[in-house]
Amino acid sequence: MDRINTLARLSVLRAGAFACLAILMMMMGTAHDPALSMKCGAGGMLAISAIMLVVGKNYHKRKRIEDTEVWIMLAKEERPPAGIARPLIINAMRLELLEKSAWSAMGAITLLAVSVTLRLLLN
Repeated sequence: MDRINTLARLSVLRAGAFACLAILMMMMGTAHDPALSMKCGAGGMLAISAIMLVVGKNYHKRKRIEDTEVWIMLAKEERPPAGIARPLIINAMRLELLEKSAWSAMGAITLLAVSVTLRLLLN
C-alpha cells in the first residue's frame, strides 16, 4: 500500500530530522573549534545510524501494530485489518529505517572527512 510507505517515510524522516537538529545544536556549541565540531557531528550521525539500524532490524518484534506511528497517522477509513496492516507496516518501516541508517552513516563519514581535512589545514 503506497500510503503506508509514504507515512513510514514521513515518520522516519521526521525522527531523523529531530535527531539532526540535536546534533546541529551540539555542533553549534563546539563551533569555536571547527574540526571538533565536525567530529562531534560525525559521532552523533554515527549514533543515529546505529540506533536506526538496531530499530530496523528489530521492528518485526513489535507486539501491537496499533501503537505504531504509521497506524496512528492512517485515517480510520484507510486502515486495513490489523492482520493485513502488520506485515505492510513492518516491511515499510524496516526499509525506511535501514535506508536512513545508511544515509546517516554516509553523513558521518562525510563529517569525519571534513574534520580530518580541517585539522590538517588548520594545524
